[in-house]
Amino acid sequence: ELLTYGIDPSNPIELAPLLVHAKRYSRMADHFATIGEAGAKMMRQTASLQINVNFDDEPELRWRVLNASAPCITAMFANSPIYNGVPTGHQSTRAAVWRAVDPGRTGLPFDDLRPVDAYLEFALLAPAILLPTLDGEIRPFGEWLGHADPTLEDWHDHLSTLFPEVRPRGHLELRSCDALPARWCAAPLALTAGILYDHSSLRAADDLLGVPQPTLLEVAGRDGLHDPDLARTAVDLCEIALSGCRRLGPGYFHPADLELATAFFDRYTRRGRAPADDIMENALAA
Repeated sequence: ELLTYGIDPSNPIELAPLLVHAKRYSRMADHFATIGEAGAKMMRQTASLQINVNFDDEPELRWRVLNASAPCITAMFANSPIYNGVPTGHQSTRAAVWRAVDPGRTGLPFDDLRPVDAYLEFALLAPAILLPTLDGEIRPFGEWLGHADPTLEDWHDHLSTLFPEVRPRGHLELRSCDALPARWCAAPLALTAGILYDHSSLRAADDLLGVPQPTLLEVAGRDGLHDPDLARTAVDLCEIALSGCRRLGPGYFHPADLELATAFFDRYTRRGRAPADDIMENALAA
């Protein structure tokens, strides 16, 4: 059965075997298993809504704002508070699982003064899962530069095994949102387009969010909008985004979709709630 949750709410990992056995996935599964169960859960039991946006003419500012917004987006669209039939204490259990997969390839690898260098260092230090082992160990990609001559294809394959909240791939891939019911997908799209594609909103969002804060990721995934500071920031951010969408006009966002996004923010964000709260209330009532 296809469910729109951030994580499988009903089954333990033992009932979710790896179904795709291509070399890539087998190597990833073997590596993650040396760290813990999070990698298996990520590969087999999680689902997210990933949003791709262009760098356009202000790449560094968009990179900064999107990284800074990641905790807010995790909190606003949290939709996975139950795993294996049991409440986990996290609004987004998916976010907690993804952070635990491999600290060397997740999180917010951001440096305001040297954003490109910081991501390059992050990528070079990440274990190169898809390359052969050296002395029986998976080594960081950067070590391979001193032992062999990896190809550009090897490098691109390696980059695809990194799972930060925002991943540059010739465009920006936002990965912080739990899978949502189809009727609500307009909300994270409006939020992202509204704060990035309208110049006034981009600067307003930057003023609101400031420098990306990796420590907020855990708070966002655990407490969601029950955290007062995140709740206030989320309300302000959705107002900035909706204003941006209205200025961009129907060429970016159809009025009917903007109405759906506004309905989501009215039902959840402006009330300090996320879809995870509905799941918990339904579970307690059952």
